[in-house]
Amino acid sequence: MEPDDDIFDNIKDVINYIPDNYQILEEIIDIEVQKDYFESSKEVNLDLDLDILDEMVYALNDKDTTIEERKRLLQKIALLDSVEAYRAIEKYTKEPDPELKEWAILALQQSKMVLHCSLLDEQQVFISTGLGGKNDKLRYLLIFPFNEKIKQISNFQHDSLEKELQYFVFNHDGEIEFVLFEEKYATAMILLPLKAPISDIIKEILTECNQLGDFLSHNAMITNMKKFSHEEIMQIIDQQE
Repeated sequence: MEPDDDIFDNIKDVINYIPDNYQILEEIIDIEVQKDYFESSKEVNLDLDLDILDEMVYALNDKDTTIEERKRLLQKIALLDSVEAYRAIEKYTKEPDPELKEWAILALQQSKMVLHCSLLDEQQVFISTGLGGKNDKLRYLLIFPFNEKIKQISNFQHDSLEKELQYFVFNHDGEIEFVLFEEKYATAMILLPLKAPISDIIKEILTECNQLGDFLSHNAMITNMKKFSHEEIMQIIDQQE
């Protein structure tokens, strides 16, 4: 699909209201885990008389504590306004239960925000996507299906796509983590500043590249939700065709 201007205009409006003191979750965490964490955290109540940090940390590391109980303990500890609570979660994230690795990272991020609000007496905006980010940049997966009329792109076209990606991404203070070419498409994982005009960048890349034989489909795809597998990408391309 071509970038939907209405959707991107709405996203720009939301981004423009985000204050400068935002923080981006850097780790790649399944979006369903994030939804589960933040939805269930709304139901977590902290009783300072009963929920004692040392006791909760002991229970968190007790082999007899169930996974569901550990989940709730991590959320409760994350609500405590103390450096000790943050350090306890930080220590757990270094050797977590395998199924709670992403959950623990989210708890650590929440604990960090609680401390930030307490120490600086200001709210901080927390931005999370399925693909995470780095510093002030969000991570995006770009998918460029080749024109179905082209049996095979030339080496020159291959190099041109890489060069145009580098030019437009770097020109917007971005980074390229990788570019991969398959038989029917190319993918790129990139990092761009929060307010970078991602849809304009994609359009510019398509325009410049297609002056060299119209080898890219106009149905370019952009996502920051997840890293698609080869099979998933092919399924999308086949549906488009």
